[in-house]
Amino acid sequence: MKIFFDHITGKLTHYDLLYSLPLAEFDKSEYDYAFNNGWLPLSWYYTKINHITWLNARSSRLQLSDFTFSKKQKYTLNKKDIYVSTYDKLPWHLEDDIAEIYKRYIQHKNYYEVNHERESEEFMRDDPIDWKYFVYYYKERPIAFTEAMMEGDHFMTGQFAWDYENDKLGMGTYATLYEIKYCIDQNYKYYYFSYSYENSSKYKSKYDGFEFWTGRNWCKDKEIYNQLCSNDSGIKNLADLNDNQQKYFDLVFGTHT
Repeated sequence: MKIFFDHITGKLTHYDLLYSLPLAEFDKSEYDYAFNNGWLPLSWYYTKINHITWLNARSSRLQLSDFTFSKKQKYTLNKKDIYVSTYDKLPWHLEDDIAEIYKRYIQHKNYYEVNHERESEEFMRDDPIDWKYFVYYYKERPIAFTEAMMEGDHFMTGQFAWDYENDKLGMGTYATLYEIKYCIDQNYKYYYFSYSYENSSKYKSKYDGFEFWTGRNWCKDKEIYNQLCSNDSGIKNLADLNDNQQKYFDLVFGTHT
């Protein structure tokens, strides 16, 4: 394992802020350690990635031994006219379909990175991570996909997207439940949601077996997690970010006196 940091910037005159990214490279034999200690593989970085580069971030996962399907979830999995194909590598004939699904997903969700709006719609076709693909079809047409990395006991989701042409299909929930069932059937121990920030990630805590990475340990407290997500979305400027540091330590470690 090699750990390194990019110390990008800081504001210390009027704030107490440091912006650094904790990165690492792991041998394949260390991937189990990486997943269990909050590291996520990066698809893209500002410098060329020669090996899989990992980032330590707030992520979340399900401990599948604690997961039980509810009646409603079982009903959701019985949707008609949906079938799923899995691919070890994305077939060339699906690349344009997947890119279009991704573009529609970004447009529908308004998931644009400020000042990089055009690039936000572009699906990465030359990803350095060896993703497996779950492609979801409705009436024989691809409408959704999930990237997945499977290592040992760990099933980590990468990008998910669907075209929202038929909102009633609820493909986000369906895909999650399908993949959880797949993991249980294949004896995986953990299902990872990847990055878990802002209000858009609160839904992840509704599943049995949920826990999130604080940077020090896996925490099962859903109230703390959901408040952290709310705090993320409340940050609008540097002053908010500076104040949020104390809120974080008060919430996660109970440091307020």
